Amino acid sequence: MRTLVVALIGVVAFASGVMLGFKLDDDPSTPIEASGLPAEVETTRAALLAAAESGDYEALRPLIPDSGFTYTYGRPAERDPIAFWQRLERTTGERPLETLAAILAMPYTLTRNYVWPFAYAVDSVGDLSGYERTLLAPLGPSDTLFAPGTGYLGWRIGIAPDGTWTFFVASD
Repeated sequence: MRTLVVALIGVVAFASGVMLGFKLDDDPSTPIEASGLPAEVETTRAALLAAAESGDYEALRPLIPDSGFTYTYGRPAERDPIAFWQRLERTTGERPLETLAAILAMPYTLTRNYVWPFAYAVDSVGDLSGYERTLLAPLGPSDTLFAPGTGYLGWRIGIAPDGTWTFFVASD
């Protein structure tokens, strides 16, 4: 009986570790946060969320990498992502900072980057559950967030595994 109890405790401990994102083959130098994200990614996500919630575009500036950052596809754009987002806010009524905060509060998906929202990996609006539609509701009607044959085209953000902010874009 004692052996059975010890074995059950071991199984529960192992399962708890897996649920918290720990794996037997994880590199111990890359700690996993309670969110399941690598520490570098969680640090960037938390800094972006704090900046977005502050309503201060300039708080984002230190987080934007000097190169390799994407903030628009095909639209005429300023060389400065912040100026671009501010122009969108003035001319279209879009609220990039509010959207950024809302997206970072949603579940993510993992491609080559950690990407918010999870819908980035969804092919069609028909593939969403009712719960997922509810999660995406702050971003607009789900049928406007997806283009037929393309997938999710709403606002999305990516953070590389090393914690580098790689993109914050909408549409294509």
